[in-house]
Amino acid sequence: MMQRNALRLQNLINQLLSLSKLESGKMKLQAQEVNIVSLVNRYVQSFESLAKQKNIEFMFNSSEANIPLFVDRDKIEKILYNLLSNAFKFTDEGGLIEVVVGSGSSSGSATDFVEIKISDTGHGIPPEKFEHIFDRFYQADDSFAKDHEGTGIGLALTKELVELHHGKITVESRLGKGTAFTVFLPVGRDHLKPEEIVVRDDSFGESVKSVEFIDQVKQTTEPNIQEMLSDDDSEKDDTKPLLLIVEDNDDLRSYIRSYLTSDYRISEAIDGKIGLEKAIGKIPDLVISDVMMPKMDGMEFTRRLKADERTSHIPVILLTAKAAMEDKLEGLETGADDFLTKPFDTDELLVRIRNLILQRRKLKEIILKNIGSVSQLSNSGVNSMDQKFLEKAIQVVERYISDAEFSVELFGKEMAMSRVQLHRKLTALVEQPAGEFIRTIRLNKAAILLKEKSGNIAEIAYGVGFNNPSYFSECFRKQFGKLPSEYIS
Repeated sequence: MMQRNALRLQNLINQLLSLSKLESGKMKLQAQEVNIVSLVNRYVQSFESLAKQKNIEFMFNSSEANIPLFVDRDKIEKILYNLLSNAFKFTDEGGLIEVVVGSGSSSGSATDFVEIKISDTGHGIPPEKFEHIFDRFYQADDSFAKDHEGTGIGLALTKELVELHHGKITVESRLGKGTAFTVFLPVGRDHLKPEEIVVRDDSFGESVKSVEFIDQVKQTTEPNIQEMLSDDDSEKDDTKPLLLIVEDNDDLRSYIRSYLTSDYRISEAIDGKIGLEKAIGKIPDLVISDVMMPKMDGMEFTRRLKADERTSHIPVILLTAKAAMEDKLEGLETGADDFLTKPFDTDELLVRIRNLILQRRKLKEIILKNIGSVSQLSNSGVNSMDQKFLEKAIQVVERYISDAEFSVELFGKEMAMSRVQLHRKLTALVEQPAGEFIRTIRLNKAAILLKEKSGNIAEIAYGVGFNNPSYFSECFRKQFGKLPSEYIS
């Protein structure tokens, strides 16, 4: 992970130095004749494993097998690297990226340029941004662009390098449909100065430069497959609390996970939309979420999590690079339970996780003590959403309290939840599955009736949904520590 990020930083520094050289006129073209089809195809192959990893269809096509062209290989590498990296950055899973190499003519007779087109089915660029995308340090302020890391250097450098080859670069794009960058490079050598041409090097196929380039692409774009393991591989020991990590940066998600796997089960999501689906499906004990993410950011994710009665009880820790007080307040106003600014200390994160889980356990004990009465719940410290949920659950059970056939399935239907969701929600709130929760409410009601001497033990047992008075007495003793007959006296 450190090596990959160091290489990313090195690449950024090299791009800045290249821009500086271009600006000062110190970067010179060192062109030699190559088969541009083979050269481009070789670099395209270095991205194939990334395409498989991201489940993106990746295609290379050429109108001819051999198109000779005078180019500077090192600079063509940089052009291809920037354009392909951009295509992968803004293309979602299931998309398509295509690279096409072909000859062209502006006069209709003689072939005078080679066209390299890199197109994708990604987010696209708004038309009003076209004139700025090749500006240095420019980044579109659209929401989709904010979801991706970048510096605004790559395209500026690409344009400069294309023009150094006496060529040009164009862009076509439709918002939400995709983008295509086309590089036009002149054929022949008449456009080149004598000092811009070097002796042909036939060792291209084995050149060290090409090997280093391919290795760099792999290391800077491919996280280790072990780090990319989908979640749930550590969910086998259900005695450990389940944490959900919602973070779009693979390295940071892996880093957080590495500190938590010994004490917790881990589930992961790469954005707020997937995170919300997993939170509803799994009902984790705690969520750690980034703020800036694609599709649904951490603020909206937390807001929806806390507004849904199925997940409103789950503690949330928000992580963000924004350190301003107003950003923290905004995060806390969404219902987040804690807030950490990046870069954060992992020991501090571990302590905050432990504290929130401990607080939740203590709250469960308080709620369980007060679960016999709807009126007592308001003084238990539970939040309003969870209070309403428990009040509704108690009222539903009390409505069916004399019905011995009242089942968990019917309970779930009355609560507008699946059996699994109801089980996980009640377990999270009161450490009781739905069946045990029903029994607890029945027995609490029985205790009240016994104190009021509203009937004999058998009558009260039948009245609260027990068909067998002996089984009723056994359950009563387990909950209250004494038999119903002792409870009356």
